[in-house]
Amino acid sequence: MKKLFCVLAALTVVALVIPQNEAAAQKKKKKAKSGGVPEWISKPGIYEDVIVAAGIGEGMSEQSAKSEAELSARKKIADVIQTNVRSLSTHFMEEASTTTESGSSSAAQEYFSEVTQSLTDLTLKNVFIEEYYPPKGEKVGKKNIKFYAKAVLKKTDLEQAFKEQVSKDAAADKIKGVKMSANKAIAALDKAIAKWNNEGGAEDSGESAGGGKELIDDTAMAGGGMTEIKTETGGSQTGGGASYGDWTKSLPNMPKRDGYYQGLGVVTVSAKQGEDAQKAESEARAQVIRAIRSEISSKVTSVMEETTKGGASEYSESFNSVTESFSSETLKNLKVEFHIDKKNKKHYAYCEIAVAEVERQFAERLKKAINVARTYFQAAKKAEGSGDYYLALTQYLEGAKEVVIAELINKEPIEGDLDGSGKSVSVRATFDTELKNLLGKMRVEIVSGEGQKGVKGEPLAQPLVAKLIYDRGGSAIPVKNADLASSSVSPSVVKADETAKTDGQGVASFTVHSVETVNPSGVNKVRIGLSTRDFEAFQQQLPAAVEKARNVFKEFSFTAKGSAITRIVILVFEVNMGKEQAVSIVEGDIVKSLVSNKFKVIDKSEVFKAVSREAARSAAASSNDDVVANALKAVADVLIIGSVEAKESEGGATTPYGSSSRKTSWAGGSVRCIDLETGKIIANSEKQGIRGQQLSLEKAGIMALQALSQETSKEILSGLNAALK
Repeated sequence: MKKLFCVLAALTVVALVIPQNEAAAQKKKKKAKSGGVPEWISKPGIYEDVIVAAGIGEGMSEQSAKSEAELSARKKIADVIQTNVRSLSTHFMEEASTTTESGSSSAAQEYFSEVTQSLTDLTLKNVFIEEYYPPKGEKVGKKNIKFYAKAVLKKTDLEQAFKEQVSKDAAADKIKGVKMSANKAIAALDKAIAKWNNEGGAEDSGESAGGGKELIDDTAMAGGGMTEIKTETGGSQTGGGASYGDWTKSLPNMPKRDGYYQGLGVVTVSAKQGEDAQKAESEARAQVIRAIRSEISSKVTSVMEETTKGGASEYSESFNSVTESFSSETLKNLKVEFHIDKKNKKHYAYCEIAVAEVERQFAERLKKAINVARTYFQAAKKAEGSGDYYLALTQYLEGAKEVVIAELINKEPIEGDLDGSGKSVSVRATFDTELKNLLGKMRVEIVSGEGQKGVKGEPLAQPLVAKLIYDRGGSAIPVKNADLASSSVSPSVVKADETAKTDGQGVASFTVHSVETVNPSGVNKVRIGLSTRDFEAFQQQLPAAVEKARNVFKEFSFTAKGSAITRIVILVFEVNMGKEQAVSIVEGDIVKSLVSNKFKVIDKSEVFKAVSREAARSAAASSNDDVVANALKAVADVLIIGSVEAKESEGGATTPYGSSSRKTSWAGGSVRCIDLETGKIIANSEKQGIRGQQLSLEKAGIMALQALSQETSKEILSGLNAALK
C-alpha cells in the first residue's frame, strides 16, 4: 500500500509539473497572432535571453526592401541597447559608488553618456537578422514590396560588452564616484548584472489593458498599500489609457518602452488641479511631437540624400513644415494618463503612441499625397485670386513638398486632377510651373539706405529698406507677410539682420550691425531678396521654381575704405649714439597717437610669431618690405615700419651762451605706412637734422629723437586717416 501511495504521489507531481512546463514553453515561444502575423512584429522587446526588434522596409526590389527593413530593425535594437546600458550603469553605481544617492545617480548618468555610443557600436556587431516576414514580401502599390525584419541580440553579448568596458574603466580609475578597488568594483559589477537580469532588463514588453483616461493618486489603501485610481472628468478627452500600466514605478524618470514614442510632463502641484494637468499634458505632448518630427525628418532626409544633391540641414529645414503638420495629426491617437505624487507635490502626465502606428499613418498619408496636394493647390489659387501672393506661394510650395516626399519614398511619379478639370497631369511639374509663374512676377525695389558711407568695423548709419511687389498687369501690388533675407556680396562681408518679414505695404527693413570686410575698390554691396531657404533642397525636383526664386532680389551699394579699428603692426627700430634702443621713443609716440584714435595695435608677441626680429630690422633699414608684409597679412591690415637714429653733431657744440660743455645731437630717419592688402604705401614720414642738446651725448640724442617723434607721429596719423576715409 505504501508503494502504491508513493507511485500515486509521483504521478500527481508529474501531472502538475508537465502543464507548468508546457505553459512556460508556450510563453517563451514567440507565437503568431491571429492572421499568421508573428508576435515579434507587434511586441518587440526582451524575451528572456534575447533582445528582439522589428524593422520595416519598402523598395522596388526584394533586396532593397529587405535592406531597408534590416537597417530599421538594427536602429531599434540600438535604442534598446542604449536603454539597457543606462539601466546597467545605474545598477552598477548603486552597488559601487560611495557617494550619496543623488551623487550615484549623477555619476551613473555621466558614465552612461561617456560609454553608450562605444558600447552600442560594439554590441551591434553581434546583432543578426533571424527572419523576414512575409517570406516573399507584401506588395505595396504597383511596384513596391514590403518586408519586416526580425533583429536579434543575445543578452549575454550585451552583458559581456558592458562588463569588459566597466572592468577596464574601473581599473583605470575613470569612473567618477567609484572609490573602491578594482576587484571590489568587479564584484559590484557582477551584482549589478545579476540585478539587471532578475528584473528582465530595462524593457517591459507587457501590455496593460487601459480603458479611458485616468488620474492615479498614490494614496495607500488599507490592507495592502494599493494605489487608488480615479477617473478624470475634465481636461483632454484623448481616447484610451496608456498601455504601460506600471509607468508610475519609473517616476521621476520616463518609463522605457521599445516601439513607442513617449512623453512625460511634470509640474508642481497647485490649487488648480485642472490647470496642472493641462500644463503637464502639454509638456508631455510636446516631447512626443519632437520625437516624431525628428524620426520623420530623418527618414525623409535619408531618402533625399540618396537621390539629390545638397546638405542634410537643407532638407531638414525644407521639410520642417511637413513634419510639423504630420506630427500634430498623429496625436489624434495619443494615449494619456495622469498621476499625482502627493509626497513630492508633483503632477505628472504620461503619453505614448506606438511607432508602428505613426509609421502606418505616415505611409497612409504618402498614399493619399494627391489629395493633400489638391487641397494645397486649391488654397493657393484662392489666395492668388484674393491678391495674397505670398500665401499663394507658400501653399504651392507646401503642396509640392508633399508630392516630392511621396514620389521619393514610394519611388513612383504622381499624376492626377488638381483643378477639377478632369484632366490627369504630372502633379510635381504642375506645381513647378505655378511657382515659376508666380515668382516670375515678383521683384524687390529699394526704398532707402542706398549709397551710404560706412566704416569698417562699424554699423551703417541707416537701415536697408526694401519693398517686395507683384506685377499684376502693369500694376505694382505690395506682397505682404513675405520672408526676405540678406546676404553679403563678395568680397564685402557685413553682419546684418538675416531675415525680415514684409509689412502690409510690402516693406521690410534690415539693420547692418557691422561692416566686417570691405571691397578694395571701395564699392560694397548687400543683397536683399526673397528667402530661398525652403526652395534650395529642390533643385532637381522643382528646377524652374528654384531658379526664379533665386532671382527675386536687389543689391544695395555703400562705400567703405577704412576702419576705426584697423589692425596695425608697428616696427620702428631706433638707434641712439650707436646703440639700439630696447624701447623706441618714436614707436611709443605713434602707438599712443593711433590708440587714442581707435586704431588697434597688434602686440609684438603676436608679430614675432609671424616674422623674425632680424627680418623685420633688415626690411626697416633697406625699404624692401615685401617679405615682412606678406608674412603679416594674416594678423594685420596695416604695417608701419622704419628706422630712426640720433648721432653726434659733426661741428661740435654751440649754445646761445657760448658754453662748450653742452653736447649736440642730430636725429633723422624714415617711417612708412603700408596697406597690407594692396601692398601700397599709404603714409610716409622722412626727417633729417632734428637737433637735440644736453649735457651728455646720450641725453642730447634722446632730446633729438623726442622732437623727431612728435613730427613723425603727426604725419603718419594724418596720412593714415586720409588714406582710410
